[in-house]
Amino acid sequence: MKHNFNGSLLVWSDLIEFRVVQMPTTVQTNHTETARKRVGFFSAPKIVRRFSKDDKGVTAIEFAMLAMPFFMLLMAIVETSLLFFAGQVLESAVDDVGRKIRTGQLDQTMTEDQLREEICDEAAVLFDCDGLLIDMQVVATYDELGDSPKPEDGELDPGDFKFEAAGPKQIVMLTVVAEWPVFTNYLQQFLSGLNNGNAVLTGIAAFKTEPYSS
Repeated sequence: MKHNFNGSLLVWSDLIEFRVVQMPTTVQTNHTETARKRVGFFSAPKIVRRFSKDDKGVTAIEFAMLAMPFFMLLMAIVETSLLFFAGQVLESAVDDVGRKIRTGQLDQTMTEDQLREEICDEAAVLFDCDGLLIDMQVVATYDELGDSPKPEDGELDPGDFKFEAAGPKQIVMLTVVAEWPVFTNYLQQFLSGLNNGNAVLTGIAAFKTEPYSS
């Protein structure tokens, strides 16, 4: 202890010496074992820890986890693309046949079988001709046109589809309906409009025939 006198003030300074006392080996060992027991209580079992260190087959496991969602997504993309492509093919076929009716290439002497054959020639690549439902309305004004046939209670009724040949200067609405299968179960609830799970593709053309000579 040291005494310093500065004027009227007496300053006491204490020098404290710190010493590092090493803990006995037995005490250190006990603390280490206790810490290990606490960690082991919250850690995974030994067999699990052994598997965590083994990274063999990781790629196969990751592929197995991602394969099904990937292929489902791929299937959905392919099926949706085919659905839109088939719908475009059907609409193009209806437009092409409607142009022939409008210009008189298919006049009032046309029969329903001839009309079906004309449509099948345009769309036979993707569609079954026997499964096509054709409705053709012929009226004097556009206000007289009715609605095209639609599914009721998840079913298409062939009796709702009528045919009437058109002459010059008449209003015509040609409707062609086809069923398209949907194989992906998840997409059926969004794309299907029928009880059998098929999607409904519709092609419609409305026009007035030209004043050709009959």
